[in-house]
Amino acid sequence: MPVRLAAEIDSVDALAIPGGESTTMGRLLRAFDLEETLRRRLADGMPTLSTCAGLIMLSRAITDGRPDQVATGTLDIAVRRNAWGSQVDSFEENVLFADLGDLPFRAVFIRAPRIEDIGAGVEVLGSLGDEPVAVAQGPHIGLTFHPEMTGDDRVHRLFLERVATAAAQSAA
Repeated sequence: MPVRLAAEIDSVDALAIPGGESTTMGRLLRAFDLEETLRRRLADGMPTLSTCAGLIMLSRAITDGRPDQVATGTLDIAVRRNAWGSQVDSFEENVLFADLGDLPFRAVFIRAPRIEDIGAGVEVLGSLGDEPVAVAQGPHIGLTFHPEMTGDDRVHRLFLERVATAAAQSAA
């Protein structure tokens, strides 16, 4: 279900925060009075799957961002916007995920951010060489790439498993 209003943020059990343009997404959060509700739900442990610009918004620090850019600090990471290059520098590459088995995940990187610093509570789920490109912290998964651009749903299934775990812990 699309989420466009604060009441809709309150009505969902989990949220996918997609890619796009992170400064514009932050401005829209503020223009439609969604930021406070989103921050509250994130602090309460609502699971998220954030990709590309979504990852930027959930980071604690943004290099090359605007001073007024939204960074919720949900993921204890620092990121650099568009670190892999511009739109024409987009690429696909195999990423290894320990939680997804032996078969690599074909990741699509579009003006992707780069994770430059990782806090102690952050788990690296997937890497491209020595570069972390998929991380998790609690019920939150953050990706520098776009898993929706492939036919491989393993990352989405991993997220749904974390949503179920969070729901079970909340019910207990």
